[in-house]
Order: sequence, then C-alpha cells, then structure tokens
Amino acid sequence: MPQYKTPAVALYSLDFAEWDKLVTFFTRDFGKVKGIAKGAKRSRKRFGSGLEPLTYSTLSFFEKERTNLVRLNHCDIIESYPGIHDDVLKVGYASYLGELINEMTAEREANRELFKLFISFLYLLNKPFFREEFIRIFELRLLTLSGYQPELRKCVICRREVSGDRGHRFSLHRGGLICSDCFKGSPDYPSLSGGTIKLLQRAQTIELEKVTRLFFSPQSLEESRRILTRFIEYHLEKPLKSLRVLEHLETYKLN
Repeated sequence: MPQYKTPAVALYSLDFAEWDKLVTFFTRDFGKVKGIAKGAKRSRKRFGSGLEPLTYSTLSFFEKERTNLVRLNHCDIIESYPGIHDDVLKVGYASYLGELINEMTAEREANRELFKLFISFLYLLNKPFFREEFIRIFELRLLTLSGYQPELRKCVICRREVSGDRGHRFSLHRGGLICSDCFKGSPDYPSLSGGTIKLLQRAQTIELEKVTRLFFSPQSLEESRRILTRFIEYHLEKPLKSLRVLEHLETYKLN
C-alpha cells in the first residue's frame, strides 16, 4: 500500500473501538479525508496531539481497499494554536470555522485555495489582535471558493451596477443585492448600507496578507453577520450547531 503525506488540519476526532480513533482531516492535497488511527488511545508516540481538533500537522496515511476510510499512520505537528485554546470565545470561533469547512466540502475533493484560506484564518485567530470581522471575511471567501459567491456589485434583478452610498437589500434565494427600484418588500430581504457593501466588495478581493487592514464599523459587523450566516445556512439547508454556541458565547462576553 502506498503511503501519502500531506499538510492537514484535524476537524473532528471520535473514539472508535477500544483503542482507536476515527478522525476527519481537511488536507491540502486530498481534500476532506476520514481515517482510523489504530491504537491512538493507547500510545501517543505516532500522533501526539495531532488528532486533536484544529491542530495543523503533516499527516501520513495509507489507502485501505474496499473502504473509504484511510489508515492514519503518523502526525508531525506544525502548529497547535495555543492562543486559541486560552480564550473560550476563540475556541467558539475556531469550532465554527471547522464546522464550516466540514459542511461546505466534499470528501476527496482537493481545494488548495480553501486550505490556504483555512490556515490563514487559524493563524489570525491565534493572534491577540484577532477581530470579529475576520470571521465575516472568512465566510465571504469560503462562499466564493465553494461556488456560492454572493453578487455584491450588481442588482440581481436589473443587473445595474451598485453605485455610491445607496443601501440595497440582500436576497438569500437570488444570491445577491436587490436595488431600491426592484425591491418589492419582504422580511426575507435584509438591508445593507452602502458602507457595508463597499467593505464586503473589498473583502472579496483583498489579498489574504492584507485582511488585517480592513475595519468594520459596528453597523457593518451587524449587517454582514446577518446576511452571511443566513446565506450559508440557506445553502446548507440546516442550522450550524457551532454558530448557536458561538452566539451564546458572544452574548455572555458582552454581559
């Protein structure tokens, strides 16, 4: 059996049988991979903490015949992100990013740009200067790389360019902005101010190395949170468990 080696981030880890673990990884070269780590609960020599969720490592594994599960062989840890684990709110954010990756990706479909995005934002989350708008930027870029990029530059009905500081509405089922001339009135169409639209347009194209230069006002944070989380759950056709937990953590921190 050939052995494969690839950078990977553990997403989920479950006990399996008496001494084994069942682990889901998001890898750079093979996409999402699920595998069995034999004897992982008995000895940490081969894996260390590399099977812990959201640990970044170099993963070695073997393909197994007649099953979709691979045989996990070894982990060499690259980064364990201690700055995340020291903050309960950051743990909530990290769990949300991990669930998004797990739900928005298919098994064995490599997406190197998405892997780079994931690693870049785990790096930011590990830093003391992390801000909530980074989550909104991650959501927006994830949607784009997953084939669900929202239309933020033209009205999805009349196709006119968004101009100036005029506010627009956002349609979940149409996947983008609706101008005031085309808007007929519906609670399903949350509003976006001109300033928020400009920020989101910039966030769609800015280099990952420069995302720290973007700053959202409280209004833009609230507006972008309202449309992006709803848009993601609309496409997934189900609620995200980690998002509900994160909302409770954010409320607790504010109080």
